Amino acid sequence: MFARLLVAAGIAMSSAAQAGQESPQAVLDRFAANFHTMDAAAQAALFRPDATFLGSSVPGMLRGPEGALGYFRTAWANAAPGTMTCDPVFQQPSPDVVLFSAICRLVRPERTAVLRANGTILRDAEGWRFADLHVSATPLPRG
Repeated sequence: MFARLLVAAGIAMSSAAQAGQESPQAVLDRFAANFHTMDAAAQAALFRPDATFLGSSVPGMLRGPEGALGYFRTAWANAAPGTMTCDPVFQQPSPDVVLFSAICRLVRPERTAVLRANGTILRDAEGWRFADLHVSATPLPRG
């Protein structure tokens, strides 16, 4: 299933909704929306306690909400808010597991970046959250 998501900024959500309980798409919607609000705690809430995360600007693997929180606090410390749009492809091998790949475009006043994201979103008693997320910047063309 192909879906185009465009996130409108500035919409307040309850803390329960922050974790993306409704659907895997809601997790990606909140992930993208958080690039405008730059709320690192809301971003970290999207990750399961046993999640793995490979961010685009650190060499190592991060784990759980704590790893995501530290990553986004650092990454967003001097960044301008942006608007992210993603074009994801979902595969659902079982009712509580969704695999996805997406090309995302992050527009900020100083530059636009194209990111590749892929991972696994799982549903448990807390709702849908990232079990694994890998985000990387598209390499610049060789010239």
